[in-house]
Amino acid sequence: MKNYIILIVFVMLVKCAFSQSISTSLFLVVDKKTDSIKVSNKDSINFKYSHFNKKKNWLISMSHIYVSGADQNNYRYLLPKEMISELERKGNLEDIQPFMIKLNHFNFKELAQFFSKHYSYYYEYLYRSRKKTYKRYNIFIIFKSDLDKTFVPCYEMSLLKSRITHI
Repeated sequence: MKNYIILIVFVMLVKCAFSQSISTSLFLVVDKKTDSIKVSNKDSINFKYSHFNKKKNWLISMSHIYVSGADQNNYRYLLPKEMISELERKGNLEDIQPFMIKLNHFNFKELAQFFSKHYSYYYEYLYRSRKKTYKRYNIFIIFKSDLDKTFVPCYEMSLLKSRITHI
């Protein structure tokens, strides 16, 4: 009986953790050929996507950086191919261009509130025996060319929102 209760609690915790990470996440599909994503292949996995709204005076920059041994790397998940259609059905999977067009009606404050409300969380970690906290976002990039793989790589993105400055 004790093992049965432990199993039920474990399943509930796993189900809850999995549903929270998926239900509050945004997966953006990017085509390396047509979308303006910059890829750098050095000792780390780096790529960046930027979107400008000159009329409303803001820009978004999303980047994925992984450097071996670093403390604040972005994550890379491998989702089973079957999860992709489920993400799309639930509204968590979108092509990047139409999604960015939806953001264009926001002013800078509304843009910041939108991402904070829907996709942000605080990440805590230890660094040299001190507790550190910083804001992360449940935003992932999926490359269109990877959609047919058995396990689809999803790259966590850091988000930077800023004003466009004129010099």
